[in-house]
Amino acid sequence: MLEIEDIQSESPGTEMIRTILADTFVLYMKTYTVHWNFVGPDFFSIHKLTEIQYGELAGAIDEIAERLRAVHRTAPVSLDGILNSSDLLEFREKNEFTANVLGDLARGHRLISSRASEASKVLEEEGDAYGSDLMIRRIGDHDKASWMLMSYLEGKSTNGNSHKKI
Repeated sequence: MLEIEDIQSESPGTEMIRTILADTFVLYMKTYTVHWNFVGPDFFSIHKLTEIQYGELAGAIDEIAERLRAVHRTAPVSLDGILNSSDLLEFREKNEFTANVLGDLARGHRLISSRASEASKVLEEEGDAYGSDLMIRRIGDHDKASWMLMSYLEGKSTNGNSHKKI
């Protein structure tokens, strides 16, 4: 019987998938944190937007982790491991959960989109068409999420609000 340990070391593409999974998990938690803690007159709109986005991220986390398992790699087993593999930082202290945190979420989506673009090319070169396609779908989803968050912020900055464009 083939054991996971018998498989060769991780390919560069698989390592990239692992990092994207960790980044997605951290962004999921940050999105949930904004969902729970956002304050201000736009609470309901942001609450609903982040609910949609964390739901989409949860599905992505499962699909990416299942891809790791399909190529005979283990999925993360600890939050510490996820945080150590991620390039995104979690919210460490109580922030003012107003529109300023939306820019942080948008930057996270842009980072993952960029990483997914790189990973797609590497996975294609490695012959992993399914993994490459998964990363291409992630690009579109993260670009859309970033656009929605940035559109909100741009609307705020043009309405005389003190929020800066990010």
